[in-house]
Amino acid sequence: MGAPGWGNNESATRKLRGLKNMSRIKPTVDFIHAWQHPDQIADEVEEELRFHVHKRTQANIEEGMTPDEARVAAQQSFGDFDRIKVSCCEIKRGFPFDLKALRMGLYIAIACLAGGFALVAVNLSHHNLFGVIWQFAAIAVLMCSFLVGRRK
Repeated sequence: MGAPGWGNNESATRKLRGLKNMSRIKPTVDFIHAWQHPDQIADEVEEELRFHVHKRTQANIEEGMTPDEARVAAQQSFGDFDRIKVSCCEIKRGFPFDLKALRMGLYIAIACLAGGFALVAVNLSHHNLFGVIWQFAAIAVLMCSFLVGRRK
């Protein structure tokens, strides 16, 4: 017998796993949207940055500066607006997850395919040139996939 409420813990775990999967979907959709609509993303980023400059201007006014001084001080404390805008747009268009896992999966898939080709090559007739070349090609692809996968 398990602990009381064990089934509830299992469903909670499933919910968390579902949330984790959902957390990968939204950034991926946002990534695709950012590449399809770069002008819209640039406008959103610019609006967000202007909001922060405006808030800083208001804070400066509350500290006793004149509106013109507050605006200039806010812009100076913020830095190069265009450079920051470009950096933020690049971040929005950046890949939403680590590529190492994707790359490793690709290497494993290539290795599996090469292993399948090697199995086919071993079962081919070795009495003709085609069979021998096919065997060497399959072994070479298998070796290369392991070397490339191991190097990364």
